[in-house]
Amino acid sequence: MSFNFDVYPKVVRRGRETEIKVEGIYPGMRFDPERRYIIRLFSKVDKREEISFEIKPEDERRLSFAYDFKTPGEYRFDLFVEGAHRPIGTFGLFSLEGELLSLRPFKGDMHIHTFYSDGAESPIYMAVRGKELGLDFIAITDHNKYEPSVEAIREAERIGLDMLLIPGEEVSTRESCGHILSINASGWVAGLMEEIERYDAEVSSIAAELEGRELVKGLTPRKYAHAVWVVRKIRELGGFAVIAHPYWVASRRFDLDRRVYEQLLEDGLYDAVELLGDVASEDNFLSVARFMDELQRGRRPPIIGNSDTHRAHGHTYGRYWTVVFAEELSVEAVLGAIKDHRSVACERPQGQNLRVFGPFELVEYTYFLDRELFPIHDGICALEGRLFMRVLEGKEGAIMGELEALKRELKGFYERYFG
Repeated sequence: MSFNFDVYPKVVRRGRETEIKVEGIYPGMRFDPERRYIIRLFSKVDKREEISFEIKPEDERRLSFAYDFKTPGEYRFDLFVEGAHRPIGTFGLFSLEGELLSLRPFKGDMHIHTFYSDGAESPIYMAVRGKELGLDFIAITDHNKYEPSVEAIREAERIGLDMLLIPGEEVSTRESCGHILSINASGWVAGLMEEIERYDAEVSSIAAELEGRELVKGLTPRKYAHAVWVVRKIRELGGFAVIAHPYWVASRRFDLDRRVYEQLLEDGLYDAVELLGDVASEDNFLSVARFMDELQRGRRPPIIGNSDTHRAHGHTYGRYWTVVFAEELSVEAVLGAIKDHRSVACERPQGQNLRVFGPFELVEYTYFLDRELFPIHDGICALEGRLFMRVLEGKEGAIMGELEALKRELKGFYERYFG
């Protein structure tokens, strides 16, 4: 991506002629209306589709051209001054068709801890830090606590943070049944486990219900009933159940009993799987390998990536995340997109390249977005986040106007670059 020029739109409709505008941003990158420029455009997918043509700028700031993008996927074009051998800029475009055309990419993280459990900062601080990192949506998910996520939502509304915050909680199941994220539930799931007599009676009832079923070898109905209870309670409260870090090794053993995980997968008793998170690379790769096995079996688990961060700085925040392709930035649209397999899990370990997992079409598109559009998106968010940090410090004063301008700029980002 060249940051000396602004090219828009960058996402175009396949099979329809689209006007592409190129604007010089800095004084040294303005155009000479008396000179000719050459566009060399080609499809990254179809080697037969390549074209070169001359063009004259409209003025010092802008030139434009129209093209009918015939092939789905990425296009590149080089911009030359007539007579020069090296381009003054190389740019990417992406041609889409079908459902993806009407969807927008949003970045999020739904596994975040605060000082209410084993994190280091407050819920609202983690929310603002998420904005600074370029996230569009988050869920605070303290261990067996629901109120911190509600506090984050309340404080975000108070300061006007333009970010989607979703209620959350990381529920610790019993009998080595792992951790399950409760996302967007209307109440506190772990609190219901503290009603011991009622909990034991309900688990016993589920175990009796499972007695006649053939379970994974070695898995008892009583053990599995604890996981079933948690998922059912999340759903009863209108929530979205995510199996967290399924191959996390804690105290030299897998935290989630493998038999329980296999049964949950077989029964479809979850809404998504946390494919990537804050665990050892080997544990994440096992998670990905199991996901591939599920695809071979004809099952297709919805997937997400989460940081599971415990600190705002110097930990995993911003290194693991989800990209969803949704109609709008709302709870229903985001969770619906994940359920409909319109999400990818992303990781960028420190000093390493981006890795994206999910359906091929979405993975390819996400790599393009990461190169060409998310740097612009994240830059706006970073400025907003820094200003909101000043709001948290009680220094809002004159910066509220700047914040409103950045909010408008972020909204305009989608209108400008997605044709």
